[in-house]
Amino acid sequence: MKLDNFAWLPNLFARLTVGFMFASGAVGKLGGLGKFTADFREWGIPLPEIAAPATAVVELVGGLALMLGLATRIAALLLAATMVGALVVVVAPPLLAKYPDAFHFPSYLFYSPEWLLICLLGLLACVGAGKASLDGLLSRT
Repeated sequence: MKLDNFAWLPNLFARLTVGFMFASGAVGKLGGLGKFTADFREWGIPLPEIAAPATAVVELVGGLALMLGLATRIAALLLAATMVGALVVVVAPPLLAKYPDAFHFPSYLFYSPEWLLICLLGLLACVGAGKASLDGLLSRT
């Protein structure tokens, strides 16, 4: 049995895991939209009454799309954009204040879940959904 026969499996696991993370997190954000909007306001994000629900919807729809493997490249790019926003606005400033040197700041930044998600989403945007997906099924028809 050749391992190449299972080359599609890591892609599937990545899509299901990352998609579930976003979709389930979005359900919580939509359920507590008042708090999520207040967080956006506290972080200084413009138009928090629009940005917070829009972000939650992108995460819900994008997460479901990843799990299904539907419009995977687009979903991955949109979700990566939300993570870049979170990294720049929420994660990086306190890390930079605590670790201003050129060694520790990137070290801690690269350990953040947001950075790792950006990497996984970038990979999915580049390679697509794979054959175990709706994208794969539609491309065969």
